[in-house]
This record gives sequence, C-alpha cells and structure tokens, in this order.
Amino acid sequence: MKKQFFFLTLATMFAISFSSCKKESSDPPALTTTAVTSVTVNTASAGGSITAEGTSAVTARGVCWGTAADPTIANSKTTDGTGIGAFTSSITGLSPATLYHVRAYATNNEGTAYGADVTFTTSSLIKTISFYALWAGGTEKWDFSYDGTTKKVSKFDDYWEGALDKTITYDYSVAGKLTLKKGATVYGVYDINSLGYITKDPDGNTYEYDANGFMVKYYEYWSSASHLKYQMEITNGNITKITTFDDDGVTAKKIKAFTYTVGANSDGIHQANATDSDWKPIGNFYGKPSAKLVDYFEYWDPRVSPIVKSKSSFTYTFDTKDRVSKATKTLSADGSTEVWSYTYAE
Repeated sequence: MKKQFFFLTLATMFAISFSSCKKESSDPPALTTTAVTSVTVNTASAGGSITAEGTSAVTARGVCWGTAADPTIANSKTTDGTGIGAFTSSITGLSPATLYHVRAYATNNEGTAYGADVTFTTSSLIKTISFYALWAGGTEKWDFSYDGTTKKVSKFDDYWEGALDKTITYDYSVAGKLTLKKGATVYGVYDINSLGYITKDPDGNTYEYDANGFMVKYYEYWSSASHLKYQMEITNGNITKITTFDDDGVTAKKIKAFTYTVGANSDGIHQANATDSDWKPIGNFYGKPSAKLVDYFEYWDPRVSPIVKSKSSFTYTFDTKDRVSKATKTLSADGSTEVWSYTYAE
C-alpha cells in the first residue's frame, strides 16, 4: 500500500512539473483586408473579415490608413464593431489624387493583428473641360475652382475661343440651397439635399436619386404640374439606359442604351448626363457618374417600327497618371466627332 502511494505521488509530481513547463497559447485574431471600392476625391469604402478571434474575443475592429505602407492603429482608423465576421468601413477626410495604404485590424487581449496592405488612389478634381465640335463653331472651356477644405466647386470661368465670357460663383451660405451668381446677378437658386445633390432647379424642375446616389428620374415643371422627362436605369454602378418621354410623361420618344469599357471612371467624368450640360454635373450636383467609361451608346425612337438604331462610340487618350485627357465621340451616322479635353487640379 505504501509502495502504491509512493508511485501515485511520483506520478502526480511529474504531471505538475510537466504542466508548469507547458507554454500557454496566446493567439492574435486572424483576418483579411477587403478590396477598396467607391473611391472619390476624399472618401472610400474599405473593410475586412475576421476569420478567427484567437485566444480571446475581438474587442475592436476596423481599418487604418495612411500614405506610407503598412499603416497601424496609430494612424487614422475607423472603429467598426467587435467579434468575428465581415465588416465595411467608411474612410473620409482624404486628399485628392493621393496614393493611400489601408489595412484591416482586429484587437483582442493578446494585441492587434492586421490584414494585408491594400493600396488605392483617390480621384483627381477636374480642373478644366474643353469642348469642340465642328457644328459648335469653336471651342468652349470651363475652368473650375474648388474650396480648399470642402473640395466643393467655388466658381468656374467660362471661356469662348480663349476669351473669358463669364464667371459663375457658387454660394452655399443658405442651408439646403445652392445659389449661382454671375457677378452680383443671381444666375439661379437650387434646392440641394444633405449630399449636395440638386433636387429642384430655378424652373421648378425636380430630380430623384436612388439609395446609391444615382439620378433616376427628372421631371419638367410646366402648366402647374410636373411631367416625367427622363428616367435612368442603373446596373452595376453604371447608367445603362436613359428614356426620354413625350410631354405626357408616359410615351417614350427616345431611348439611349450605354455599353461600358472595362476601364474605371476614376476621376468622375459625367458621360451619361440627363441635364444637357457639360459644366453642371461637375461636383456631382446631379448625382454620381457611372463607375466605368462609356465604350459606345445606341439610341432610337421606340415609336418607330421597325426600330432604327444609331450609334456613337468613344475613344480615349490618357495622361501620365492614367487619367482621361481626351474623349472623342464619333457618330456612326456621318463620322463627325465631338471632343472633350480634360485637365486636373492635382
């Protein structure tokens, strides 16, 4: 009996000794960084996925970013919940035309772990647009200026054949209003929503937007009533169809169907405008532009049978920063061209 007790005691001692020498686990979280999307001049959407918490619960997660590789939580960061799973982060306060690095992070009691470093470049602000077509009889150029803090359009100078024709200033001093002025003369007062999109113009015409910021309907106002004029269809972040209606607001009289290139419209060129203007959409006052550059569009009158379609296609020239410097539209019907030239603020 004593001998048996001795062996049990010895076994217990060995077990205690082995246990005290065993290294305790202290695993950090495991995670990935997701691709950056919805990049603008000063914002972007990023995120990550926490695949394992490690040896303790994830108490903080988000993304961190900066202009140097491998940013940490000592840099700018978001806080987007706790625990495992996927999350989306809104990055704000960015500078235009700047290369950024972003990483997802997750923190538990063992410390902070990071996902892979992902890079993206914010959009450039359009400085000038020049338009030329033989039918226009000359070149018109719009030269935009922006507020240094908000990056909103503050004014533009309108040139015709190189000579200044007029200067339009933008006044946001009244909440919910955008006032355009030509010198001391009011050029027009527009209602704007919380995103800065125009919802009503000086003529009483109104504009509707979807949850993603794309204009989807435009109503003309006359005879004391609103009449549907344009309706847009959005697919995968691109305006794919614009239907123009007759005065009754019901009968479609023209349809444009857009096909896009694989190239990203990184700097926000508006090519599928429902405003019949080249300068008004700058600043996204009429909602977001399409995510891609237009390859071509077809247009036809749906009231005609059989349907006869016309086609206009685009070719592009890019600058050294891979930004569109020239977009040339060629009309298949007669081979005539329209040319837009772009420069950028940064």
